[in-house]
Amino acid sequence: MGLYWVYVMPTRLHISSFIGLTIAVWLLALWAQGMPVLSLAFVKPFSIVVGVISLVVFLFNKYAWAWPIFRGWYVNRPDIRGTWKVEIRSSWIDPKTGKGIEPIVAYAAVRQSLSSLSLRLMTPESRSKLIAHSIEQEEDGLFRLAGIYRNEPRIELQGVRSDIHHGAFSLEIHGQPVESLEGHYWTDRETKGAMRLHDRRSKFYETYEKANQAFVAGGT
Repeated sequence: MGLYWVYVMPTRLHISSFIGLTIAVWLLALWAQGMPVLSLAFVKPFSIVVGVISLVVFLFNKYAWAWPIFRGWYVNRPDIRGTWKVEIRSSWIDPKTGKGIEPIVAYAAVRQSLSSLSLRLMTPESRSKLIAHSIEQEEDGLFRLAGIYRNEPRIELQGVRSDIHHGAFSLEIHGQPVESLEGHYWTDRETKGAMRLHDRRSKFYETYEKANQAFVAGGT
């Protein structure tokens, strides 16, 4: 059985509740030990403390979680941010020719924080958006990304060559820092295949055309 790591970004209400509970327990412990309990002036900076902690949590969730200094001992979550080149090998058979298709070159833009992850896969004919995911660490330490996605072909292709559909995938995450993701996918159209994400760039691209132009030109 693998270990599942679930990250939930605490809200200001959560932070206030945790700090308030900590203060209450601290004062109760002092009182139980017969030590003098501080006056109400002790809690006057409460809103300042909550504000500072909220800012620290926001910055850590957004940026600092991925810093190498925290990796492994404090944060156990692979950093897969950026735009990846994707190779897709589909099992789909063209009914007109009875033959399979050549591997598809696509691009995946991955945005990530400690508490969230979004992935948009772009091909010449469609876009796929991640709608649910989990990152699992297996017993051997290897991480795995699993997800459910929604694929939307270009409007002029819907009803002609392809329709909106859903699918799922499971990808092993290789390297530290991450160098590639490899695995397989399957769809509700009864197709399946293999996927490989590699050659990561730090910049995010919103369309297939822009990503392809940048990768061909050798941009970062």
